[in-house]
Amino acid sequence: MSDRAINVAQELGDMRLGPFHVRFALLMGAILFIDGYDLFNAAYVAPYVKAQWALSPFQIGLMLSIGLAGLASGALLQGPLADRWGRRRVLLAAVAGLGLASLALWLWAPSFVIFCALRAVLGVCLGMISPLAFVYINEWAPARCANRYATLAFVLPFSLGGIAAGLAGIAIAPTWGWHGLYAVGALALPMALIGHWLLPESVRFLVARGRHADVAAILSRARPERADAYAQATTFLSGENASGKARVADLLGPRYRGVTLTIWVGGALSLFCIHGLTGWLPSIILEQGAPVQAAFAYGSLLMAMQIVGGGLSGWLADRHGQINAMATGFIGGMLTLLLLIPAIGTNAAWVAVALVGACVFGAQAVMNNLIAMSYETGLRSTAVGVAVGVNRVGGVMGPLLIGVAQQQSGALWITLSMLALAQLCAALIFLSRRHSLQPALTDAPRGV
Repeated sequence: MSDRAINVAQELGDMRLGPFHVRFALLMGAILFIDGYDLFNAAYVAPYVKAQWALSPFQIGLMLSIGLAGLASGALLQGPLADRWGRRRVLLAAVAGLGLASLALWLWAPSFVIFCALRAVLGVCLGMISPLAFVYINEWAPARCANRYATLAFVLPFSLGGIAAGLAGIAIAPTWGWHGLYAVGALALPMALIGHWLLPESVRFLVARGRHADVAAILSRARPERADAYAQATTFLSGENASGKARVADLLGPRYRGVTLTIWVGGALSLFCIHGLTGWLPSIILEQGAPVQAAFAYGSLLMAMQIVGGGLSGWLADRHGQINAMATGFIGGMLTLLLLIPAIGTNAAWVAVALVGACVFGAQAVMNNLIAMSYETGLRSTAVGVAVGVNRVGGVMGPLLIGVAQQQSGALWITLSMLALAQLCAALIFLSRRHSLQPALTDAPRGV
């Protein structure tokens, strides 16, 4: 047998979109559906919890932020764990934990304190799932449609989960109360078992661990026409550091410092807006005198437009670059948030909310891909996890500050102006740091 090495990065990039990609996207999509549902159902739980325990706006903001703090912790934990033990193992453990936490919230949670504690545990599991999904999906995204595949494979099911949370708030909560809204999340338990049977390990991780027989088997499933080449290969190469020793300090080293700081600050501003808006929008609409069904419908519309915004932003990123796509989304988010202020209470609010959702979620979707595509394999899960964890600081502050704003006169104007300012600042940061981002995008291998 002649000596032959196969570059895994090139194999993944050269693949045509095929049945393997579709099956993989469906499997990950089922996980992300539950992930999106459990992340965004807090907005529909909040009005019922507020009534049951007579909570103040600040306490509601605290409840929302505790879950997001759990997300930050989970995001920070998953990186080192996944780089050491593998993405598949950590992801499936997080999915199982999500199901157990949802089951406890469904059947138990007798007090506000216990409710918040369980929300924190649920948040840790959610925080592990999202960044691992970013990395997993980006790894398998074909080069010719990387942004579109990665955006739609993540954004579509994640958004459908958020939409389902709103529909569950309308259909389930009036009869079964807020406990019933967590029943859907318990489906994560059987999903973890299905994933154990069907989900492949990251081939880049396997290359880094020298498990070349497993690499050949997985690649043969993805590209059966090259199965003979994989069987005859003597080794597989990733073209990256295969030591598997990722250090957080490397994120601030000369190669990655510019992209890391830009993503941390810009991402925190983006999630400040997203989690502040998704957590509080139904309650804000209720405060303006709308019925519960209409308030929850606004939340579902916001999530539905995440699909549209993600798809359009992915298309724009593939043609005009990720920075331009993100800046367009952030600036559009600022403008539409300001338009929403006078529109609330009129039919124009439906249009304004739809545009806000498309813009703010579209920009975030492209940023997710930017993070996952900017670091080498040995550092990637850690880099994504730390970025998501740091970005969640903004996500935690959003609901808290809006809770404070809701106790002031002119709460609507203060809230939406604050969110619009965050979008503007995010756009300016990415545009002003465009040149510091480019080296990482050029030097780092494509994919996850």
